[in-house]
Amino acid sequence: MARGGVVSARRRRWARIATGSSAVLLLLAVISLLQVSDEIIESYDPEANYIVKLEPGDSGSFGIEESTTVTALRVSDGGTPDSELTLIDASGSEVSGSKPGWMEPIRIGSDEETVYSPVRAFKGLKGNYTLQNQGDSDLWLVDEGVSANKMLGNLWLYLFYIGCCIGSPVGLVGIILAIMVWTDKRKLPDQFVIIDNGSVIIDDAQNEFSSVERIEEAPSPFRVVESRATENSPEAEVDETWKEWDEG
Repeated sequence: MARGGVVSARRRRWARIATGSSAVLLLLAVISLLQVSDEIIESYDPEANYIVKLEPGDSGSFGIEESTTVTALRVSDGGTPDSELTLIDASGSEVSGSKPGWMEPIRIGSDEETVYSPVRAFKGLKGNYTLQNQGDSDLWLVDEGVSANKMLGNLWLYLFYIGCCIGSPVGLVGIILAIMVWTDKRKLPDQFVIIDNGSVIIDDAQNEFSSVERIEEAPSPFRVVESRATENSPEAEVDETWKEWDEG
């Protein structure tokens, strides 16, 4: 087999291995997520894990011993609520915070119906603070670090990360290899047969150099039969008889 055919066969084999491994890993991720989803929802439910909960117009003080990220949330009905809050540190200065990013996703309550949307994120807080709720809905302030620490040591969560983070890129590699194999197959013409003067020439164009195999022409059985029929035919004997009669 030529080099091109060997490379294509290797790609096909690795494509099957990669896609099969990806399917197994992604299946593991799905199973792990189903097993750990209830614990994740409970750990990140603001109603069960808040530092401060304020009703409209209220204010409250709290203290943080270690530097961490704190997120303010409000109940959402599909849109993005306004922050409408003020955070003041121990010196009386306002802490502006930042707009929530992908690290501060929405949260689902334990009832699996209530949706909490982040409205403000405060990073690197440490010390005593006062929070004022200036909106017309309840306000929750949660510690992201505390919620994450509750999930540490959960085996199903680790299996989910392994299956998702490894299975996805491996599957992408398998898809790329499969496309390369399909492209190579389309570029290669089919095998064809040429009959030249009774000889059969088989040309495999999939090889880098066409390998031509000639099959020697077999003796025709009809020629042998014709020759024998000529030697033993009655006409030959009749001719010899006339020849003897003429000489006599």
